[in-house]
Amino acid sequence: MGKKIIVVLLAALMILATAGCGLIQVDTEKDMERVVIELKDEEILKREFNSYLTYHKMVYELNSYTLPEGDDLDLLKEDILNTISEIRVLKNKALELELEIDSEGLDDETGNYLDSFLETMGEDGYGSFLAENHMDEESFEEFFRSYLEDIRYANAAIENFNSELNENKEEELSKVVMTLDGQEILKDEFYYHLSKLEFDYYVSMGSGLPSDQESLTFIYDELLSKISESRVMYKKALDEGVEVTEDEIGKEVENLEAYFATYFDQEALEGFLSDYYLSLDDYNRLLKEEAVRIVHIEKLQKQLETGIVVTSDEISEYYEDKKSSYDTSSISAKHILTESESYARELMDSISDAESFEEAFEKAQDDENVREASDLGEFTHNQMVTEFADAAFALGKGEVIQEPVKSQYGYHIIYVYDKNEVEIPTLEDKTDEIRQILIAGKVTDEYMSLKDRAMEDADISKEEVKDPFLTYLEELKEEYKVKTYPSRL
Repeated sequence: MGKKIIVVLLAALMILATAGCGLIQVDTEKDMERVVIELKDEEILKREFNSYLTYHKMVYELNSYTLPEGDDLDLLKEDILNTISEIRVLKNKALELELEIDSEGLDDETGNYLDSFLETMGEDGYGSFLAENHMDEESFEEFFRSYLEDIRYANAAIENFNSELNENKEEELSKVVMTLDGQEILKDEFYYHLSKLEFDYYVSMGSGLPSDQESLTFIYDELLSKISESRVMYKKALDEGVEVTEDEIGKEVENLEAYFATYFDQEALEGFLSDYYLSLDDYNRLLKEEAVRIVHIEKLQKQLETGIVVTSDEISEYYEDKKSSYDTSSISAKHILTESESYARELMDSISDAESFEEAFEKAQDDENVREASDLGEFTHNQMVTEFADAAFALGKGEVIQEPVKSQYGYHIIYVYDKNEVEIPTLEDKTDEIRQILIAGKVTDEYMSLKDRAMEDADISKEEVKDPFLTYLEELKEEYKVKTYPSRL
């Protein structure tokens, strides 16, 4: 949780690929002396902000990111300003608590980063880049060493916060996040689901959840809704007399355990869960409870199949609607595409068979009047636009179309050099499969209707859920009386 917030910006910026920054409009030395952040007993000048901004811009330059303009630029500058204030209050808290950092290797780390920048940008490029941003090598080195030191202090404060929170985690885990029909849902269950959600983010997107409070508020609300729906439908299943066996629950427990087990051994899993203040015992208990709810809900859905009727007319209608998708016949073709109908017809004058098409096809590669001349390879009817597919599939192997075919892309001259025709399954062949598809669709509709009614009848009261570390940061900003001036940037 909190310890993920502050990291070396070089790594963080690899994620922020959609942000950026433009050139700073700095005309005078006096402008650099403007105060952009006020703290209790400290002022941070625009000069320091400019150093941070220069570093951001350098990383974007090194990674070939596009620098935005306008509102996006303003947003990034505000983000940088907030980051500076957060690092500073965390550092101040670390100093106040007399937390120690390991300064050994700080000079070497600074030198390694700077050497990397210099090597990548080249000596001339590095120097001119800094000059364009009102810095030189000496001032940038001084900033960067100070920045890395500040990061170490900030991380020390974060580690101290997490340590204290983990020592008193029962208080955090026992907080009520929602009341459902008089039953209190505690934060341990919320953290269990949050850990799974964030892991999904890492697997699918390569990064964790957004860290700003606005994004987290939305995510947390969605997560509470998911928890409430599961709880409500579990209760509905019990009310409907759904019964499950221990064997069924055990199999679902194995399914849920398998997800994390693919990526974690037990020690790694314990470390991951600790970021959410959960022990392995907490995880196993909450996973078992989730498995019980899942099995009950799945059985409720299965129970809804009773009485659902699918008529032969519905099956026939579905078959006709999807008939084209059952045709897996394919052809392999080349085409010459032009935007001009007259030019396409002019080309057709020299094309009568496969041999003459190939000659025209070769010449078309360098013809500026030809939009595309390419081998499309093998494809099915559904993979191409209708006009093109209809015309192409009407041809036999080795045949060339007699008239250009118009589509949304222009005019096509088509040559089919291979054809693989497959018999389309009959209605009788597909009846059982279609019946199951239609039953599943009706069960889903019935379940959604049942869920909507159950959710309307449920008495649900959600509490505002805040990330404890972000709450801590806000408290520090109040303690140190932080005030930022983005209009001065």
